[in-house]
Amino acid sequence: MTCKICKSKTSELFEAEILHKYFVKYFYCDNCGFLSTEEPYWLAEAYTSVINASDTGIMHRNTFFSILTTNVIYYLFNHNKTFLDYAADFGIFVRLMRDNGFNFKWQGKYATNLLARGFEHNNEEEVELVTAFEVFEHFTNPLNELEEILKTSKNILFSTELLPKTIPDPKNWWYFGLNHGQHVSFYSKKTLQYLANKHGLNYYTNGSSLHLFTNKNINSTLFKLLIANKISYILYIWPRINLHSKIWEDHILLDNK
Repeated sequence: MTCKICKSKTSELFEAEILHKYFVKYFYCDNCGFLSTEEPYWLAEAYTSVINASDTGIMHRNTFFSILTTNVIYYLFNHNKTFLDYAADFGIFVRLMRDNGFNFKWQGKYATNLLARGFEHNNEEEVELVTAFEVFEHFTNPLNELEEILKTSKNILFSTELLPKTIPDPKNWWYFGLNHGQHVSFYSKKTLQYLANKHGLNYYTNGSSLHLFTNKNINSTLFKLLIANKISYILYIWPRINLHSKIWEDHILLDNK
């Protein structure tokens, strides 16, 4: 199997049981550190429900990401610009970011957006930064998907759990998502650095799950502070004081449509 990232030859690493019925091969690329399943023929079944039943962290995750994203945008980018949440699902994150005062729009193919209706992204709008949280591991063709996002903005803030240095047994790492079968692409730091280099971008990371591709030169220590668990809450206070929430503004806008 050819690597979907760098086109090098991969080797079969192991086989795992997905959805309690399909025995699936996983292939690893020594060149760029990318791990992927064989072609995912089971996805139609896996996405019978867009949000899998075991995702009990969906509300906490969106709330926490809204804090981190507020910090990153406020301190590192132009917060008066337009922003886009890619694969926005039900619109939870977009609504939270608009509540925080940012002109966030959304784009999504699969879930019905219930919470950010009226704020669909217009392809003609210039976007300062794209967010893509818990999306990259779902990509069946990550190279093509990334290139599509980069057509919108050269700044992408995203989350995906990095592969451990020693790749674990599939039963011992929850992020393989064997029960729901939706995770098919797994990245090492080496993989993401390869992707950034390929597109002439800088790559910043907290070393585990949060990452930034950008054409800006950013202080890596500042980036890590903005998304550090405890410090991020302190840094979050200043933008919350200075930004004006769009809750009422959005209500008037939508009520008059």
